[in-house]
Amino acid sequence: MPTNNNKISFALKTTNWCNLKCAHCCECSGPNVIPNIMPLGTVEKYLGEFSALPVDKWRHMVFTGGEAMAPYFHQQMEYIPKCLDMAAAHNMIPFVKTNGTWGADGNMRQRILRDVAAAAYKNNVLMSLDLSVDEFHHNDVAVYNILNDVVRSDYLAPAVRISLCSLNTQASHATFARLIERLHNSGLEIVVNNYGEMSISVPMMHKVSVYYDLLTNVSESGRAKANNIGAYTPSGRPDPDTGHCFQIDNADIATLNYKYRAPMNGRPMIDVVAELMTKAR
Repeated sequence: MPTNNNKISFALKTTNWCNLKCAHCCECSGPNVIPNIMPLGTVEKYLGEFSALPVDKWRHMVFTGGEAMAPYFHQQMEYIPKCLDMAAAHNMIPFVKTNGTWGADGNMRQRILRDVAAAAYKNNVLMSLDLSVDEFHHNDVAVYNILNDVVRSDYLAPAVRISLCSLNTQASHATFARLIERLHNSGLEIVVNNYGEMSISVPMMHKVSVYYDLLTNVSESGRAKANNIGAYTPSGRPDPDTGHCFQIDNADIATLNYKYRAPMNGRPMIDVVAELMTKAR
């Protein structure tokens, strides 16, 4: 059976700041971290270099952190829309990985969802929010608000794709179950199409496909290691389904498969990728 072992996906960790200080955080992110956010010029440079790599790669890419929506917390309101535009301009499909706690703030939720949807319509690309729902984030109500807004909106439903990620722990599964129960009790219809995908719909109105993953393990690094709750150590091997993950953070450090690291130091991306691939072999 063919695999995607050799394909490469791309992620930009644009900040290490986060509004939360979770016990399981593999990045040691938090509200007391200096909110250094990757400059937009750097984002553009790396998107261009990745799109030009002469390798087999995925079109989708991820903006992550820290909290990827950090710019909104620090009044940089145009940052995320510009990132989404730049990714689309390089023929890439952006995913924004977020804890979704901004869903508890009606004004911030409205601004973010409107911005994400506007980018989708402008670029004719479905924009994706990857929301983490687990025992540490205490955000099932906030994520419910986001899902409820998207499903019930003529403007948002066709433009914003939602995926949900939960840790593979009993308490996290219970948090996910509370979210689903809250959605059901609000009058939304939920149908599990197959494992990892469900549809949430307003009767006689919109139906939105939502993808979910309940099997993420707690990484044995960062604050999770200090708190002795981590269980997963990256092997450095490509995933059979998704292949290699190449990430650059806001300190200009490149990482392959969450294990092999090298500074960019102004070097061409193709050289850094080759160096890390050699380490992985």
